Amino acid sequence: MDMVLCDELVQEILRRLPPSSAPSVSLVSKRWLCLLRSSTTSLSLRIPPHQTTPIISPSNNSPSLPSILSHYPFLTDLTVVDEDNPADDLLLAIAAAACSSRLAHLRFLPASPLSPTALLSSSTAFAGLTTLQIASLLPLSFRWLSFLPSLKSFSLVRSRSKRPPSLRQEAQQLPPAADDDGDRSALMLLPLESLSLSGICASDRGLSWLWRRCAGLRWLQLRACEGTGDGPSSPVFPLCLPGLLVLELRTCRAIADRVLLHAADHCRALTSLLLYDGGSRDALHHFIHRRGAALRTLDLRLPLDLHNDHLFAIAADDRGDSGKPGGHRLAALRLHSCCLVTGDGLRSLARSPAGAAIEELALVNCDVVEKESGLLTCLSQSMQRLRRVDLSHNEGLADKEVGSMLASCRNLVEMRVRGCRALTGAALSSLLKHCGKQVEVVDITWCPGIVSDAVEMLVMNASCRLRQLMVEENKVNEAAAVWLSQKGIKIG
Repeated sequence: MDMVLCDELVQEILRRLPPSSAPSVSLVSKRWLCLLRSSTTSLSLRIPPHQTTPIISPSNNSPSLPSILSHYPFLTDLTVVDEDNPADDLLLAIAAAACSSRLAHLRFLPASPLSPTALLSSSTAFAGLTTLQIASLLPLSFRWLSFLPSLKSFSLVRSRSKRPPSLRQEAQQLPPAADDDGDRSALMLLPLESLSLSGICASDRGLSWLWRRCAGLRWLQLRACEGTGDGPSSPVFPLCLPGLLVLELRTCRAIADRVLLHAADHCRALTSLLLYDGGSRDALHHFIHRRGAALRTLDLRLPLDLHNDHLFAIAADDRGDSGKPGGHRLAALRLHSCCLVTGDGLRSLARSPAGAAIEELALVNCDVVEKESGLLTCLSQSMQRLRRVDLSHNEGLADKEVGSMLASCRNLVEMRVRGCRALTGAALSSLLKHCGKQVEVVDITWCPGIVSDAVEMLVMNASCRLRQLMVEENKVNEAAAVWLSQKGIKIG
């Protein structure tokens, strides 16, 4: 049978197999091993600790990294994780591989910092890259991005790593404007559309060059940053904001207000804001007043200064993207751990044109959900377009409250109550009664009151639209497992 099938047919079969079957397939025969490698387009390599020189240059016992990659001629997606080898040597070894010109996605995560010189030297080999993620960069310089003409997405996971003394001294000796050229008339814009930066220090410099060339940016994420890399006043940072569609600020408390104020004044196309831990009351209010009406997604996680007046501001502003009345487009509102918001603010928003358009509502670990009886029912009656609801980690949430809410959710397709410890099987009965015909995703993880019998009832009586159920495996009995298999429902 092995010789009956031609190579092309075997490769087509292998492409349709799940990645978990690769070890078994590789043991069938040498021919199948070769065909498996040649049909592989995605590969993840974790280099074992203390495996230093052989992985970069061949030895009697271990092949070099380029020779390993030579077995995968059609590789387009590569992830490399390493703890011991010099990052520069590893990157140059990957660039020397025959598949480097085909790579479109590269996740390069060594423990040691990578230098801009190595990135510049290898840029010719990676001319086809569209996505690049690196773990650290020292010194902080981005001029090499100009030599990656196809790069659409770049992510710097962290810039503050364990720096060798020589590199630390080199970074300290760089002039503040080392990456800032004076000729602004000849700027060549980068093709970047997505940018994620982590761990930028308040004293870091080198991003002014980048901000000036990111006018086409559509998605920006700043994570654990103390600055924007262009000085305390961020004079150049706003240049990347006019075309931005999505802005995420995660644990950037030191710069959250400054970025929010810049976004309010410059983000003319913004449709989504995620703010995790940060943002003062005044900065949030200014942003919502200027840009809140045009948002489709507002995700606020641990916003210590979020008050009812912010929700009142969203409810009162009925302007959409064009600034004309009646154009509010808020589709998703996600609030996590909002301790100062009360039912008055949520009800006011729900009854406004902005609230009527909401299709996704998340009230995760929000005290108001447990404290104010009937609030969820009021919200669901006003938000007639609700399709996704997340009430996770409200430990005291009662079955009665969930049942009353579900009675008004005629379009609900996704329900998440993870960590709601007071819920029982009665909540699932209400879900089946009111939304059983259309529900697609249910998350009941860490709900000790929901036992295996209730899970079995849900699986048996749900419609064929249910495609994913998140629950502990020990709550899935044999009967439920049979139904899950027959209906093609995914667990987890």
